[in-house]
Amino acid sequence: MTGFGTILFLVGIGVLIYGLISFRKKKWPRRKTQIVIISSILAIFIGSAIVPSEKEEASTEKPKQEEKTKKVTVEPLLKAEKTFKTTDDGAIVVEGKTNPGAEVTLDFIDNPDATATADEDGKFSLRVNELDRAQDAVLSITIDGKTKEQTLSLEMSPGYTKKLADKAEAERVAAEKAEAERVERERVAAEEKRIADEKAVAEKRTADAKAAAEKAAAEKKAAEAKRAEAKRSAPKPDTSNKQGEMVYITATGKKYHYDQNCRGLNNSNGETAVTIAEAKSRNLSLCKFEQ
Repeated sequence: MTGFGTILFLVGIGVLIYGLISFRKKKWPRRKTQIVIISSILAIFIGSAIVPSEKEEASTEKPKQEEKTKKVTVEPLLKAEKTFKTTDDGAIVVEGKTNPGAEVTLDFIDNPDATATADEDGKFSLRVNELDRAQDAVLSITIDGKTKEQTLSLEMSPGYTKKLADKAEAERVAAEKAEAERVERERVAAEEKRIADEKAVAEKRTADAKAAAEKAAAEKKAAEAKRAEAKRSAPKPDTSNKQGEMVYITATGKKYHYDQNCRGLNNSNGETAVTIAEAKSRNLSLCKFEQ
């Protein structure tokens, strides 16, 4: 709404212009024109004096309105360094400033989010105990439906980088050792199995040979028993007057034998057939198995 001073200023200017035009066209007398011009100038002067005060009053009202608006809407504030480094133990602390009492969130790509609440001065501190690798994270707050975000670069300290490298190397060495031990266990087990198999084969071969020998011995014994039985059951030769009858002798033996299959000849290297008279002339006597 336009102020009184402004209206008075505009009216003064209009009357002054009208008076000058009327005086020029000689519609008004000189005296009247002077009065109108003087009144117009006074109106312009008074209006000019009132207008600044109205502007000052309007300007004092505007900050009050803005102050009232600020109490209703809170602008989110978020300040932090762009880069943070871990300690040599892998912990990382993110610090900064925001609106007092605001909930601050540090959002990782593949790690659980970390949250903190700013104190009465707006300061906050977020701690992550173990950071497994360098990565970017998003720091954010939300106030009155408005979100403020800041991207941070989280880096590894040289000491922690070396610690992770040493840990990875130790794990690699342990894995190689475990693999070597597994291979050695399998080799030993395979060797023990091979030895056990060879031993079983050898034992079976020995057992088979023993069984075969026992079988052969049993068969020989049975054959000998059969021959002995046949000799016992055979009739004894008549030696009363058989000087020209043929008998069997050995080169070194002390006996003569009527039967070429006599047990007394089993171990001889060969028999020779001679007459019984010749055998007796050599002082040989009849085999005891044939008596």
